[in-house]
Amino acid sequence: MLGLRKKSKILILAAHPDDETLGCGSTISRLSSEGHKLHLMTFTNGVGARNKKNQENRNNKLREICGILGIYSFNHGDFPDNGMDSVPLLDVCRYIEDNCPFEPDLVFTHHPDCLNIDHSIVYRASITVFRPQLGKKQTILSYFVPSSTDYNPSFDMSGCIYINTKDFLSKKIEALSVYDEEMRKYPHSRSYQNVKNLSHVWGSEVGLESAEKFKVIRSVV
Repeated sequence: MLGLRKKSKILILAAHPDDETLGCGSTISRLSSEGHKLHLMTFTNGVGARNKKNQENRNNKLREICGILGIYSFNHGDFPDNGMDSVPLLDVCRYIEDNCPFEPDLVFTHHPDCLNIDHSIVYRASITVFRPQLGKKQTILSYFVPSSTDYNPSFDMSGCIYINTKDFLSKKIEALSVYDEEMRKYPHSRSYQNVKNLSHVWGSEVGLESAEKFKVIRSVV
């Protein structure tokens, strides 16, 4: 799968806690089941921009999420929610460099066309930190987040890879239930039903029952 060697090291970058599950939860579960080592890194608390009292820091849910999806380790930052454009890009890059516990073989990051500004900043930092270097062969895949990527009418999903997630969609839904307050009623893009629909539509595009679809940013063969 993806040309990965046994026990590859995989980094998942998510601006907000829940992006990792919305974007690649089924794939994370599959990769974990295959014995790969996964580290999750989030950047904001996911709620700070809402100006509501008693909003729970969603990073508090990450230990439970990691248990469901099979993520080996995680860390979270305290960048301003929906305000990461107010922070020098260098600071975001240093956060990744200082907290990634290994040299990753595969990096999952946000889609370059995501509407959410934090998603855009994390993508920029990702391709900066993991820019091409002699002797390094990182594969970088960007994931689709419902109600962000699709809310940009000009987003581009060309150059795609599809990952068969038939046996792992249930894990994604289980993890999303931990973030239930972030989910919306169908037909909202960020609803349980639409998450399932996307999985089946993406699968049907390539003759599978269920899949997650990623834009290939870079892959060195």
